[in-house]
Amino acid sequence: MESKNYSIKADKVVLDEENKESITTPTDRCYFSELPWHVTLEILLKLPIEALIRCRYVCKSWRYLLLDPSFAKLHHGITPTGVVLQSSLFAHGNSGGLYLLEPQEQKPTSIIAKFNYFTYLESTLVNSCNGLICSCDVRMANPIYISSPITGDYLILPNGETKPDGQFVSGFGFSPKTKQYKVVKYSDFVEIFTLGSGGWRRIEHVPPARHRSLFGTFVDGALHWLVKLPNGSVLIRSFDFENEQFRAIPLHSSRVYYAGFKRSNLGIFGDCLSLSSIGMYASDWDIEIWVMKEYGVKESWTKQLVIKSPSPWEHWWNPESVQVICFLKNGEVILDCVGCPVIYNIAQESFRLLNPNGILLTHVKATAHASSFVSLKDIAMGDGSRVLIF
Repeated sequence: MESKNYSIKADKVVLDEENKESITTPTDRCYFSELPWHVTLEILLKLPIEALIRCRYVCKSWRYLLLDPSFAKLHHGITPTGVVLQSSLFAHGNSGGLYLLEPQEQKPTSIIAKFNYFTYLESTLVNSCNGLICSCDVRMANPIYISSPITGDYLILPNGETKPDGQFVSGFGFSPKTKQYKVVKYSDFVEIFTLGSGGWRRIEHVPPARHRSLFGTFVDGALHWLVKLPNGSVLIRSFDFENEQFRAIPLHSSRVYYAGFKRSNLGIFGDCLSLSSIGMYASDWDIEIWVMKEYGVKESWTKQLVIKSPSPWEHWWNPESVQVICFLKNGEVILDCVGCPVIYNIAQESFRLLNPNGILLTHVKATAHASSFVSLKDIAMGDGSRVLIF
């Protein structure tokens, strides 16, 4: 029997030009849809976020699967920590926006998604938790936005009692035990908004302190700020999302004393709280990265890394304001140098500007971010909140 070459197009088997024939066949079958559900799930879990975003538009069954709360939980458990960048100014005519970056072996800082327009683009990025992003208007204290860039949902929280003319600090986090997402902000008093509750609650007075940063660092179910009390002592103030109470986290005895309050910054190194500060005997303005290996234990503070200042001195380098954004599995660290994101290679002791896809970034707010399919519709269910789509 003579064999004939063919290719499949739509609902026909089209023979090659030499045979000049065509035979109509039944519509092509989608064998992928016939796979067992658990096999499809395993395949999707192995895909990078960039591919999963496209998969939402392949068919309804995939979209429903990707938006299922159980998928979001499984996916979040294996998602690597990346970074989200927000800026309204980009060099060389590039437009501003919100950029999500997911670390990959070949392109550790490639853009997986860019969002040119948000209702809240003029607001300031606060922090990220479980794939949800919090931002607010730092001049007015209101409004505060919670968004899920992957699912396209966002919430506008109702205004609280914080006065527009008063300085306030804020942050967003999650309680692993109660499974609740909360926003906290305070000036003279503390206000808490639990997503799904519908309103703010006022709880307690907070002793006055000078904060190194307006926005807290979320680690181990709590927000953290480096503060200086009126008596001159420096400590880490934390807010626990489970019991909704403040506590003091012990510092290594010598760190901030030698470095100075203005030369120290909290950050995240792996899954641990970190403190970056000018070295004790640093003649070259080297930066020491200390990590609290065991949360809440003073003796667990360990000097993890020493970053030597670049030579020659770069225009973007300011050792007094360096903050650790996140540690990548490829052995690199993303740093925020006064609004300029920089990558430090530990093995090579070298720096390079974070310019994903060749875009030179300026005036950037950066925070650690692990993309997630968590749906705000499920979290805010029952309180009458209107979940919007951007």
